[in-house]
Amino acid sequence: MNRVRIACGVLAGTLLVLAGAPPVAAQQFEQGWIDPRIISPAGLGPRYSGLLGAGVGLLSKKPRFGVSAGEFILQPRFFLESEYRSNFFRVDTREADPEGVVSLHVRPGVALFNPDYNDVAMSLGVDLDVFVPMGDERVADQLNLGGVARLAVALFPRSTFSVTLYETFERTLWMRPQVNVNANRNHNVIGADLSFHPGGRALDFTLGYAYELMRYDDIDRIDSDAHRLRLLASWRFYPLTYAFLESTLAFNSYTSEREADAEATGNLVPSSPLRVYAGLSGFVTERLALLLRVGYGNSFLDRGEDFSSFIGMAQASWRFSPRTILHVGIARDFEDAALGGYVEFVRPYIAFTQRFGELAELSVDFAYDIRSYGTWQPTPVEIGGEDLTPVATDARRSEGAIRAGFLLDFDLTRLFGATLGYRYDSVVSDYAIVTADQPSYVAFDDHRIFVSLNLRY
Repeated sequence: MNRVRIACGVLAGTLLVLAGAPPVAAQQFEQGWIDPRIISPAGLGPRYSGLLGAGVGLLSKKPRFGVSAGEFILQPRFFLESEYRSNFFRVDTREADPEGVVSLHVRPGVALFNPDYNDVAMSLGVDLDVFVPMGDERVADQLNLGGVARLAVALFPRSTFSVTLYETFERTLWMRPQVNVNANRNHNVIGADLSFHPGGRALDFTLGYAYELMRYDDIDRIDSDAHRLRLLASWRFYPLTYAFLESTLAFNSYTSEREADAEATGNLVPSSPLRVYAGLSGFVTERLALLLRVGYGNSFLDRGEDFSSFIGMAQASWRFSPRTILHVGIARDFEDAALGGYVEFVRPYIAFTQRFGELAELSVDFAYDIRSYGTWQPTPVEIGGEDLTPVATDARRSEGAIRAGFLLDFDLTRLFGATLGYRYDSVVSDYAIVTADQPSYVAFDDHRIFVSLNLRY
């Protein structure tokens, strides 16, 4: 019986990770993932800086710290962050009592790049995250190492034809659920972009390919591979305004798909998602910038019902002054999902940035997702002759998700800075997966308060 309970716990935990993980786009937003490929104007169209990787941020400045090494700048850095999380394991109160935990993040890192490039532009960044939670044995067992490494090399970036090669590896730590299964994820992307920009760079055409793999420490059931193609074209008809076309096609597969998964509905379904956009991005006045893109998306699942609908995005960015900017937007899109095949979402959001001289910068943001998943039927499970097939409370999961917070970054001296922040993450849903009469909910509320000391040279 103990073996059955342990198996049920692991199964429920795996399913909870599958069901509780946000879409990839949301994960990238939460983790601050930045695409290193912004070299050609075609990449600028839908990928300005700002919330969710789209918008017009504050004016960039040359780095004020670092060590010159020929044409390169070397930037060693060290962040020591203390945080308190009100719901460390992201549990729902109907299932267990949330546990508040104090943790440390030790983040050494280094960056290397050549800001005044000619024939070759290169950027390299490596940041480690030594995660040290403080608590009982169950909490302390989450001690682990995460981090991110990025490399991008652009050949002849100022020429009519350029090539960009890039590699990004990210290891993300996720403490959910409470059973002996974690969702620590290893994500690697390697690819290349070929860009052609004639006419004094007013026109730009980019063809790109990337190979992406996702590997989990404990839940290899959802390990996946993907081949991604994209075509971007833009026309700069004003100095800071682009019209663009964008098309992406991917071939996604799960490495451990079983025959039983194919017989059920919505389990680990291979797909070939297609997105086609047309849009406009840039300033329409000296203060107002718009990002508009409209298009069509189709999940093209190997089996089951597809997402096939309108996708798009609209964002207005108002620059009150060179130090103050407000973004307001809404997006509709879809992502692959291990359970259900896909998840579609509508995401209204708002973000505000204020810089206080050379001393500090304040960022505030709020985003709310309305998510709806494709149909999912659990794969049959039998252990010791006992039917332990999980039961979902609804064949089509739906939920709301809130991500909000603020970040106050102080630049105290050339060598020393400090950061104060707050994040709120929440999933609002009655959806649950029941295994052996034990429900596992996807809903949770988590408040995170953090303070960091930032050293750089």
